[in-house]
Amino acid sequence: MIIAVMPAHNEEKCIEEIVLRTRKHVDKIILIDDASTDKTYEIARRLPVVLIRHGKNKGLGSALRSGFRKALSLAKNDDDIIITIDADGQHLPEEIPKFVRKIRQGYDFVLGCRDLGKYPLVKRIGNKFLSAMTNLFSCTSLKDTESGFRAFTRRALTRLNLKAERYEIAVEIIREIGRNKIKSANVYIDSPVYVKGVGIRDGIKNFLYIFKC
Repeated sequence: MIIAVMPAHNEEKCIEEIVLRTRKHVDKIILIDDASTDKTYEIARRLPVVLIRHGKNKGLGSALRSGFRKALSLAKNDDDIIITIDADGQHLPEEIPKFVRKIRQGYDFVLGCRDLGKYPLVKRIGNKFLSAMTNLFSCTSLKDTESGFRAFTRRALTRLNLKAERYEIAVEIIREIGRNKIKSANVYIDSPVYVKGVGIRDGIKNFLYIFKC
């Protein structure tokens, strides 16, 4: 089984398209509406998803953890695959098979590595620095540790002790991958649009969170 976990917050403009494109490559989609104030929830209710709604905005980390709990309850085999994909269009659902192929080569965690050529210079520099520091403290060698396009086997996901509520979950996931010595790899992915997300302040918080993991 392949399950997509898709956090969403105020994505009414693209949520239907992203869900329908994703559904072609997975067996189930778990969509977590993190207290959207637009029509995201109303649109999602008529889509082919398992829908979770947060009554108040809890952050990306909390949304992912809600999705992971549900995914683990639906996936029954250790080799089932759980994929995280953003709902804002910066990830191409058509690239999901890349992650599936890599997992089936024997890896338990696969991280998408973006082409950051379209991103602002400060974003590219910050990404490289944070990736280097995350790898240093996690004893890993992954590229683009802030990427939100990932795949886990059920076996691997059950071993991660995740507590972060917001963007810090990206760092925490890599730290847990390293701590548990989970076999991991990168796949290169396209990033067709730049969507403003993690800013400098969030990057600093992520950096500081490394020391708490």
